[in-house]
Amino acid sequence: MAEKSAAEVAAAIEEAKKKLSAKQKKETAALVERTEAEKAPPKKFPRVEAKQRTDYIKIGLRLLEKRFPELQKNLKRANMPMDAPKFIAQTLIVATIFALGGGVLFAVLATTLSLPLLLTLLVIPLVFAAVFLWVIQYPKVKIKAREKDLDRDVLFAGRDMLIAIKSGVPLFNAMANVSRNYGVASEEFGKIVERIQSGVPAEIAMQESSDMNTSKPFRQILLQMVTSMRSGADMALALEIVLSQISQEQVIALKRYGQTLNPITMFYMLFGIILPSLGIAIGIILTSFINIKIDFNMLLIVLFLLGVLQYIFLAMMSSSRPNFEV
Repeated sequence: MAEKSAAEVAAAIEEAKKKLSAKQKKETAALVERTEAEKAPPKKFPRVEAKQRTDYIKIGLRLLEKRFPELQKNLKRANMPMDAPKFIAQTLIVATIFALGGGVLFAVLATTLSLPLLLTLLVIPLVFAAVFLWVIQYPKVKIKAREKDLDRDVLFAGRDMLIAIKSGVPLFNAMANVSRNYGVASEEFGKIVERIQSGVPAEIAMQESSDMNTSKPFRQILLQMVTSMRSGADMALALEIVLSQISQEQVIALKRYGQTLNPITMFYMLFGIILPSLGIAIGIILTSFINIKIDFNMLLIVLFLLGVLQYIFLAMMSSSRPNFEV
């Protein structure tokens, strides 16, 4: 029994030695592979080159952003949640599409009229520059439209605040009440309420909102409230005075619009109705003596020019009209 047990022990020892040697061989092989991988030169992956190209694009967009220093501020004023480089990139894409489309159309027209195709190389950059400069001004157009909407709604929102403050409602609650049902004015007062709820002092929140808006009545209301808070004056009295002043300014603007509308209407009747009708009649009579034929295509051109003239007058009257009611 003792000899048998000794033989079993020896066999177990031999088996353990074999397992240990196999484990050591595996560890040695893994160490050699790791060492060879560290000594090998690093591989160049295409992702690194793509990242470098992306960095070059970002650098180019940043350089273009410096050409328009007010773009980021205008985007924020226009309530467009994007940064300036992203907007410039979208503008470049739109300008490229229009430039290529314009180049193709001009190439077809040049082929039809037997014009040199080399003029297409001149048309493409011109269309690109024109579309780029036009689209890059879109935030200013949106700011102007937002300013008109704010001028229209801010007086009624201010009167609602005045009634609430006179009733003993705190200023914060009064602004929270007008943060709905008053269009763009409610949006701006809602932003002020959110800033105050996030921990920003009321004076600073209203001052920042005044700096980020171009509406004169809205700025007057906020600055008057900030001045009253800092000086300890009666908020209701100060707000009533500034609202009365805004109302008088809007009445004056409406009267001024009525005065400017009279000459616009006169020129519209003269150049949009009288001269075209009489001009076409006289032109037909004169061309009958000179033997000049007026075909249907010429009448279509005249009709198109009249339509453009009508649109210009309507746009002038619409753009000069104050967008508010007293």
